[in-house]
Amino acid sequence: MPTNDEVSALIKIAVKQSIANFAKKSLKKKAKFQILDLLIPKERKIRSIVGGLEGSLGTTLWEPLAKVLAAGNGFQVIDADLEAPANIPANLSSVLQTIIADRNDGGILYSATESHEAIQKVCQSFIKSPLTAFGKAPNGSGVDIWLVKDGINYFFDVKTVQPNLSSLKSCLKQVLTWYAYFYARNPTGTAQARIVFPYNPDPEKSFWNVVIGGGKPLEKDTEAWVGNQFWNFCSGVENTFEIIEASFIALRESGELEAELNQLLS
Repeated sequence: MPTNDEVSALIKIAVKQSIANFAKKSLKKKAKFQILDLLIPKERKIRSIVGGLEGSLGTTLWEPLAKVLAAGNGFQVIDADLEAPANIPANLSSVLQTIIADRNDGGILYSATESHEAIQKVCQSFIKSPLTAFGKAPNGSGVDIWLVKDGINYFFDVKTVQPNLSSLKSCLKQVLTWYAYFYARNPTGTAQARIVFPYNPDPEKSFWNVVIGGGKPLEKDTEAWVGNQFWNFCSGVENTFEIIEASFIALRESGELEAELNQLLS
């Protein structure tokens, strides 16, 4: 298990590399001319980088950071995506759609655990009659982070910390679809899937008391993690998000990242 200092060092390196790489890619794109380019060209470039970064924090920052921390904690990081059955069998499709409809309607028949178990159970028929044709999953059903440890496959997707009802329903469908794809190919395997909200934007209150509808139809803990639930899991160290915050501040105060960005902007 890594120490706090080792985790902090990993965070600083990952954050610096991620932001610098994003800035390089952003500056390579030819931006449309605006009259302010003649007055404050550097500031215009900074605004473009920051705006793009804000809109892509999940893939640009949180995802690579989680993978670095997990690798340092003995997880195998899978650099691939779950494949979908070329033709989802009728029995699996029927169960999946029934669960989604029930959960969106208040979860009268299925809890998060029961949903997972029902999908796993219907896929047991594929032990004797394995599915052989798999291909790229449809857009919107991919996995951001796939980790493996002690024979358990973990699937995560990092989302905005201010979801609306529509996005929460999409999150639920995503989690359940991951289980369907995984067990269709690995009916005797073990998987755990979570949607990740990387931090609580209002630390004075519970995330689940503030988020619309209490996060439903997504179920907290069993289908979604917030802040340190996820970061501690990845790193193996308590209060990892506080270490992330401290590392951000240390990077700012050291000026390392600013110096690298200034060099790119000059």
